[in-house]
Amino acid sequence: MTTKTPITSLRARWLGERLRAERTKAGYTLKDVAEYLGVDFTSLGRFERGTHRIRHSYVRDLINFYGISEPKSRNALLKLNEDSWRRDWWDGDTRDLEVGFIDYSWLEASAHCIRHFETMLIPGLLQTREYARTIMLAARDFQADRDELERLLELRSKRQEILSGESPTPLSVVFEESVLRRIVGGRRVFGRQLAKLLAKAEESHISIRVRPETAEWQPGLGSPFTYFSMDDPYPDVAYVENIAGRTFLEEQAKVELFNRAYHELCDSALTPEQSLARINQVREEIE
Repeated sequence: MTTKTPITSLRARWLGERLRAERTKAGYTLKDVAEYLGVDFTSLGRFERGTHRIRHSYVRDLINFYGISEPKSRNALLKLNEDSWRRDWWDGDTRDLEVGFIDYSWLEASAHCIRHFETMLIPGLLQTREYARTIMLAARDFQADRDELERLLELRSKRQEILSGESPTPLSVVFEESVLRRIVGGRRVFGRQLAKLLAKAEESHISIRVRPETAEWQPGLGSPFTYFSMDDPYPDVAYVENIAGRTFLEEQAKVELFNRAYHELCDSALTPEQSLARINQVREEIE
């Protein structure tokens, strides 16, 4: 059965694309497969477009019907199906959260490496609660619903857990030096934020680079972006956000542009050691 509300999550779409490819390879029409599963062929079309989730039992049946015998391919489809239903990065209340936000957070939790370029603010995974609170209050009026603000702050804290534990996710960030000069929340709040940056920079799986004000303009500076390096069966994903919405890029040629841009930004940034010194210098200046 299909869900009542259409979805367009990355995971559901990836699964649908793989299932459609396997159906085509096996030489079946939508009608053939729909009759085999005992569903309406329009429902099957929705499954393949990723607008509706598909039952686990249907995926297992289709794997056999399409004659997929190679273990890696079978396991990849089963994993895609399992993940299309999961949101275990956050077990709390997800009401009013955009599918795009849920996809972004799932990518954070699933990536084997994250690279992020920022032009305006400290990256979210490295923000203190007070710094994040200031940004959220500036972006939206929470006067009538403080519980909602606390819920979103808790979500931010939950997302940051990927950077701790036995197998923390490697994180590499580059941000413009102007981020260090933009005091958010007052000197006390910002000073604590810089102290957190200094502490995180000491962790072996986290690389922080500051791009100095003297650095020349480079491609990739138009807006912040995130590059998620993924394990099979998922493709690497580049993510860009602006006032018009969120964009997830999966086409290899486009994703590679962001990969190259990030490496070029690293080359023009201070070394991690120099960046640490620059952050400490700014912290001392504002205290």
